Amino acid sequence: MAIFDNIVNTSDNFKGYKGNPPTNEEEYNALDCWIDSSVAPTWIDIKSSIEVETIRQNRKAEYPTIQECIHAILDDDLDALQVLRQAVKDKYPKE
Repeated sequence: MAIFDNIVNTSDNFKGYKGNPPTNEEEYNALDCWIDSSVAPTWIDIKSSIEVETIRQNRKAEYPTIQECIHAILDDDLDALQVLRQAVKDKYPKE
């Protein structure tokens, strides 16, 4: 499922659409996917949410695993763990 779908499916105003999710404002505005279009989110809001969710997913995929975290705790090497986490945050900044 596309990130767009995850974002808009949380709204009670969303009625769905057919085809691929929009990738730009023109495609988004052409969709008839809102019950009441007067309260539909703008493309800027949707795009911002997509960017935040993409960063969250990328970070989650690259953060140290629970096993790595436990290993670092047991080895009393929390500094190394923090370095790994910070490297991921630096790679995918929230902007």
